Amino acid sequence: MLDVSPENLYQEIKASEKLRGHHTRHVEELTTTYTGPEYKSGVDNKYYPENHVYEYLSLTIPRLIYDNPRVNISTRRPATQGDVALAIKHGLNRWIVDTNLRGPLLRAAYDMLMSYGVILTVQKPRAGHTYQDESASFWPHCYRISPNRYIMDPIALNMEEARFMGHQWVRDKEDLLESAGKEGEGWNKNVIEAMSDDTGIDEVGRDTITRRTVRTRKEVVGYDLWIPEMTLDDSPGPDSGFHGTLYTLAINQSSKGETKADFIRDPRPYYGPRWGPYSMLGVYVVPDSPYPLSPLLATAGQMRDLNDHVLSASRSARQYKRLVLVDARSKKLMQSIKGDPDTYVIPVDGLDKEQVVQTEVGGITNQQINYIAMLRERLDRNSGIHDVQRGNISGAATATAVAVAESSTTLRVDHIKKQFQNDVTKIVKTAGWYLYHDERVSFPLGKEAADDLNMKEPWYDGGAPTDMAGMTFDDLELQIDPYSMERTNEALMQKRTMEAFSVITNAVQLMPQTPFIDWKKLLVQLGDSLNMPNLSELIDEKAMRQQMQQVAQQQQAEEAMSQSPEKGGRASRTPRNSRLPGEEYGMMARQSRSI
Repeated sequence: MLDVSPENLYQEIKASEKLRGHHTRHVEELTTTYTGPEYKSGVDNKYYPENHVYEYLSLTIPRLIYDNPRVNISTRRPATQGDVALAIKHGLNRWIVDTNLRGPLLRAAYDMLMSYGVILTVQKPRAGHTYQDESASFWPHCYRISPNRYIMDPIALNMEEARFMGHQWVRDKEDLLESAGKEGEGWNKNVIEAMSDDTGIDEVGRDTITRRTVRTRKEVVGYDLWIPEMTLDDSPGPDSGFHGTLYTLAINQSSKGETKADFIRDPRPYYGPRWGPYSMLGVYVVPDSPYPLSPLLATAGQMRDLNDHVLSASRSARQYKRLVLVDARSKKLMQSIKGDPDTYVIPVDGLDKEQVVQTEVGGITNQQINYIAMLRERLDRNSGIHDVQRGNISGAATATAVAVAESSTTLRVDHIKKQFQNDVTKIVKTAGWYLYHDERVSFPLGKEAADDLNMKEPWYDGGAPTDMAGMTFDDLELQIDPYSMERTNEALMQKRTMEAFSVITNAVQLMPQTPFIDWKKLLVQLGDSLNMPNLSELIDEKAMRQQMQQVAQQQQAEEAMSQSPEKGGRASRTPRNSRLPGEEYGMMARQSRSI
């Protein structure tokens, strides 16, 4: 069992910060390269002619997070949990828009490509509500945590094995004392009052100019830690949605100048999913390391090597001089060459060609040019940035060469997009956990949900229904729409849409005639080949079966009328209610007036 005394937790934090520093030390150099020397006026930043960081981010970020994501929810128990899945789908899509999830995701995407990103998801009152309001409406809030303030078990081999995780924060001491005056939140007012102002404030990642120019704000540096293995005696337990324990401590400086930590808030059960409130975003996995590898870090050495040689060539170019050597005895010729304008004819009696010699000093050599080209090609090859992606295609480039280059880049960028989508899925899944369990969640869904649910003004009310015994949140399956976040190619999307239209219109004509074919499975495969995973969902099989039933009943009725005694035929029996293949396994969804 982990020692959760404030002294030991602070030592664990210091060990985590030391390991983290080895993985984030390069971020400052990458940021300086990205912003350039003019971003911070008056700061002596090194100039990097080859701004590979800016180029990579500007070409990759729009492919990752260009707009808010949209989600689809399915369930492993569609007959009994289908309405819940539909409700949470509309609830999450409404929450994503209202909270503008793109904001923190965009900042986390930059972090992910430079080092790693961290998103904290917590349940808080909606705007206009407070914790003290008994009728307050809650919903999830997502915050970007700086990689330089993230805390994780330094011994863990991956994030799933971490025995604790958390983050560093800074707050005004006055605000903490105000919070400590409120009952029921467990703040230790006496400990906060004894805290010294601004202890450890120089280690929170603020730049030198800010520390020198901003007056003291009497701040306190603290830490929030989530320890999943610790369960308090008064915790309601996992069955009620409580997993692990939250610890809040702050650092203080003693009279002897020693820095120590103490709890400023009582330990409290964590209400949230079992995977915790923190979501890490990373690109490449490093074996036996909890910290992922970013693309810009992997190529940082090559970028530095390229810039060093480009700077050397730049210095050589500045030293370049073109000189004219003249015989010192010919003073008049010397003055004429120096003072006369361009293309002026200078007559000289008995001119000796050896009296005027042109020479060049300094400048860039062919070796420098060739080596810089080799370094740039190597960096482009490893980073996946090439002229096709930049939009610079020379006339000599063949269609095959362009297709090969684009395919290579697409494969690499698709991996980054997939990793980002997986991490975003976990973030949205955490928010969905609160929508599923917390009865304090209540908000209107808007027009799109009203049209889809055939309601005038639907509201989402959280909390698992009491009559859903045996069903859990894990029965729900969440997916991010693949094209919802990224900036897509309009021509490609139009082509895929026309292909999907052709497939769907042909399929609906053949489906009634060939019921022995598993059309659902076939459409799923076709959708995967077209990179349109929701292709099979575009056909409402239930509505099609109802229409086929109506046509069959109408035909039976017409046949019965034609054979009635009035028309000389035999009296027919009452038509039977026929079922289509597989219909006996289906279930009509009930329409609910509330969600």
